[in-house]
Amino acid sequence: MNKEDVKPNIEENEAVKASEEEEEKAPKKAEKQDKKQLLKAEIDRLEKENKKLSEDNAEQNDKYMRLAAEYDNYRKRSTKEREGVYTEAFADAAAAFLPLIDNIERAVSFAEDNSNLSEGVKMLYKQLGDILTKLKIEEISPDGEQFDPTYHNAIMHDEDENYGENVVSQTLQKGYRIGEKVIRHALVKVVN
Repeated sequence: MNKEDVKPNIEENEAVKASEEEEEKAPKKAEKQDKKQLLKAEIDRLEKENKKLSEDNAEQNDKYMRLAAEYDNYRKRSTKEREGVYTEAFADAAAAFLPLIDNIERAVSFAEDNSNLSEGVKMLYKQLGDILTKLKIEEISPDGEQFDPTYHNAIMHDEDENYGENVVSQTLQKGYRIGEKVIRHALVKVVN
């Protein structure tokens, strides 16, 4: 064999070897492409799942925030209702004693002599005033003030040039309140 004959054989061998390598690489390339497609499909699936979970999380967070707000409103409403029930009960109990207070005030107005009975009635009236102060019950005696339907109940109207418009000229029966809660409205005479 001469050099020229060997050269085509080498080239043929190299060509065969290259084609064999190509044939071996072809399945590997296809396998790599399949893996890439599978990975891409898995990534797409995971991204969709992540998006769904994020939406679910946002929805659950919104539900939680609404529930927390509702609970806070419930707590405030319950506290306000409890305070209101206490104030109502306290006002009802105090209202039961108002006729007694009125009668003691009338007795004091007639206790003008210095007898022991008169002194006892005056001491009783002072003690009653101290009790009302401790209970934070205030009198509503609005002589000379503007008429306010929140605290006053006008049962008489009169014309008098000495007073201004809608002024209370006389308190016929004292009213009482606890803070802003009216136990009994003051019965008044209003000048127009």
